[in-house]
Amino acid sequence: MQNGSSEFEEAELWAEDGPRAIIALFPNVQKAHEAGLAILAAGSVYWVYPYEGQYALVVKNEEAVHLKREISIFQDKNRFWPTVSPDLAEKTISALPTWAFLFFLSCIFYLQGNFPHLKDLGMNSSIAFHESAQWWRIFTAATLHADLGHLVGNLFGLGLFGYFAARYLGNGLGWLSILTTAALSNLTNVFIHWDHAFLSLGASTAVFSALGIVTGFPIGNYLKSGSKIDRRQWLIPLSGGLMLLAWMGGGNYLTDVAGHLWSFLWGLLAATAMGKIGTQAGLKKTGQSILLSFTWVLLSACWLLALTISGQ
Repeated sequence: MQNGSSEFEEAELWAEDGPRAIIALFPNVQKAHEAGLAILAAGSVYWVYPYEGQYALVVKNEEAVHLKREISIFQDKNRFWPTVSPDLAEKTISALPTWAFLFFLSCIFYLQGNFPHLKDLGMNSSIAFHESAQWWRIFTAATLHADLGHLVGNLFGLGLFGYFAARYLGNGLGWLSILTTAALSNLTNVFIHWDHAFLSLGASTAVFSALGIVTGFPIGNYLKSGSKIDRRQWLIPLSGGLMLLAWMGGGNYLTDVAGHLWSFLWGLLAATAMGKIGTQAGLKKTGQSILLSFTWVLLSACWLLALTISGQ
């Protein structure tokens, strides 16, 4: 079998063992030889030659029709192989930022116990937003909790889905995306309840934003590469999210089940778009560090505004 090292000549279609025929063209020699395995499995021989910028798969003329059908069957069965792994920001990622956010939420909850007015200053409020332009509430609300059970459930969900969202996008882009899509969910609720009072709090918006990111990123990666998406990459987080929604949907928290759905949808749309564009792949470690620092600055600035302006 020719390895494709010399340019194919038309005269080689007529060899000593009889006429030959081109049955397929491939972009590289590896693809041609992979298809040639189907010919070997059929008990025949093949040749591979460079031809007009591609690689020609050549067989004996009398076997051409039969073997072309074998190649067609082979390509149909293997059109999604090999599967392409998601285009991750980094091969390995530190869990430290995830632990830092969980610790931050725990500290805010501790401060709530000593300064109960923090809840009133930071919770999402449709009235405060459109009457006093207190936009920072859509961010600070995601750090408050009604009671210990509320906190524990969100710590578990955010620790799990938040880490995997950061695994896909990188710590900087991942946590900034979680925070901003959670804020978009709170903002959506503000506009839906614009004409009447609406209050909400809880990091469950961030949990479901992270869940949407984990579900949406493989979809965006598929749209970018065109390769088969692994069902486990979207079905498992989606199923887990539905169970989490059922578990967290009830209770007496000042949260809204619709807010969970908005968070999931915003996270899903954002991650699908970023996966399709490949935003995370273009960010180096320095860029990720800058975005992570900006996330903390944004969150700190929002709480500073809440304490200085709302508290007046």
